[in-house]
Amino acid sequence: MHAQDQQRDKVSQLVLWGHWFTFFNMILAMLIATRYVITDGWPDTLLAQAYLMANLVGHFAFVSFAVYLLALFPVTLLLPFSRVLRGYAAVVATLALSALLFDTLVFDHYRLHLNPFVLDVAATDLLALLNTPLLVAGPVLLLVLELTLANALWKRLHRVRRRKLGGKVVGTLAVCFFATHFIHIWADATVYRPITQQDDMFPLHYPATAKSFMTRQGLVDEESLFEAERLAPPTKQLRYPLSPLQCRAPSTPNILLVTVEAWRADMVDSDTMPNLMALADTAHWFPRHYSGANQYHNGLYSLFYGMLPAYESSLTADKKAPVLVEQLAQAGYQMSAFGDDSLPSLRNLAATMEYFEVPAQQHQDNMAEMDIDTTDAVLTHLAQADGPQFTLVSYRAPAYYSTPVGSVGIPSVQPDLRLNVAERVLYNQYRQSLHFVDVELARLLEGVDDQTLVIITGTHGQLFTTNPSSNASRNFSAGATQVPMLIRSQGNAPWRATHQSSHYGLVGTLMSRILGCENAIQSYSLGDNLYQPPSHPFLVIGNDRFFAIRSAKAVTVIDKHGDYRVYNAEYQRRRDAGLDVQTLLGVMEEGRRFLAR
Repeated sequence: MHAQDQQRDKVSQLVLWGHWFTFFNMILAMLIATRYVITDGWPDTLLAQAYLMANLVGHFAFVSFAVYLLALFPVTLLLPFSRVLRGYAAVVATLALSALLFDTLVFDHYRLHLNPFVLDVAATDLLALLNTPLLVAGPVLLLVLELTLANALWKRLHRVRRRKLGGKVVGTLAVCFFATHFIHIWADATVYRPITQQDDMFPLHYPATAKSFMTRQGLVDEESLFEAERLAPPTKQLRYPLSPLQCRAPSTPNILLVTVEAWRADMVDSDTMPNLMALADTAHWFPRHYSGANQYHNGLYSLFYGMLPAYESSLTADKKAPVLVEQLAQAGYQMSAFGDDSLPSLRNLAATMEYFEVPAQQHQDNMAEMDIDTTDAVLTHLAQADGPQFTLVSYRAPAYYSTPVGSVGIPSVQPDLRLNVAERVLYNQYRQSLHFVDVELARLLEGVDDQTLVIITGTHGQLFTTNPSSNASRNFSAGATQVPMLIRSQGNAPWRATHQSSHYGLVGTLMSRILGCENAIQSYSLGDNLYQPPSHPFLVIGNDRFFAIRSAKAVTVIDKHGDYRVYNAEYQRRRDAGLDVQTLLGVMEEGRRFLAR
């Protein structure tokens, strides 16, 4: 029994030593983590500053203790030998702090934390990261420090025990940890952005949220949340535009922008949409055009802003309307939106819709009937309007495979045999819906004078699936992203683009050609112009959960956790393919260009 008591006391001493060794490494981790604060910037408000300090303490206390439980505590029980444990603990702590140090360099360089995607990029771009001796000398210095700390603490363990500070330290760390999560729940529910914008500052940080729970319990509702977001002060995360705009519109022709939700480019032909194809022969037609998204509201965002998906949340937080819309307003345009009166409630378009008059629309079960009402409302509006008009028209029937009651339609055709039985039915029903939209487009344009600049395009493509929520958000195939684009302008000869174009080019085209802006297009958007080949060798397409990089070689789909999949041109997965790092570096550089700090 005496030997067992001695063994128990020895293990108890080692456990106590491990706790204090972990505590001092918490402090080292916090000191290294201050580099994240330097990179991301010090918050502006006192509450956000207090939250940041408490989060710095609480988060790295939790992570450090987790490392202790996983890597050090089991060894303490299995190998209760102080020399072995001290050496092992010093190595583990050195590796963990070195990884943290490397992550701070990665965050400073890419504004991302380590994940599979970033590791692949960093491996190729290693010379840029090794541009500091700290990364090479740091692990060596850390190992020396850890060995010194481990031995010094073991020799003075009895002094530390006499001070009886353990309870106070644990209490302080626990208060910081839980307080930051409760504060974040409040900040998330009230849209207090000085706190919520810190969510991505630290690695392995998953702050608690309860917005969905509070909504279910009736404590808050979607309308009040949206109102809180609308009233929250802007965060000034971006410099957008990069320089003051110098614009003077030489003339102010009416502009009609028609968007069709879920409009596949490969389904447009003379049988399905004869009116559109006849118009294409007399207008400017872009057969290789892509949306900036594979979903509705993200597609509209790319069309109005011409900015990468990476900026969407920051533009929303900054409450920054598109420079296109601001300049249209300054030029005297009256802006109206028809076909979707829910647009002002879309978070990423709320700032845009502040400039628009959005008439309420009587909702019907049949979306095609609503599109007919939309055409009627637009024609009435244009007939009564006075002054230059910018009119947004949204046709939505194809997204719902909708046609009017009693519609005859067109003969069905043999669909792609790779589709299942249900999807083949959707294929032909979709054609019927496109044919209906073609009729509505013809009816709309009959009431539009020749001086009006007409732009017709889709928000995104369409997948023929009976379970659209399963894989639709991560599908960035041509069917989901390639859309028609047509521009009709008075006095312009028919023209057909041979280069690839995208939604990112509309802003620059209108700003330079219609609004007379002298600034470089790159100062307020990705930099594309519809009438020129794209300025970058890649096309970024995204939504709220995923984004894809389309290049000449492949389509790479990446989620928020850094997991990625690579597809070939036919959108077949290539499991043995790696990242095109040079293209990714270009995307990441573009994704930092408008950051304020």
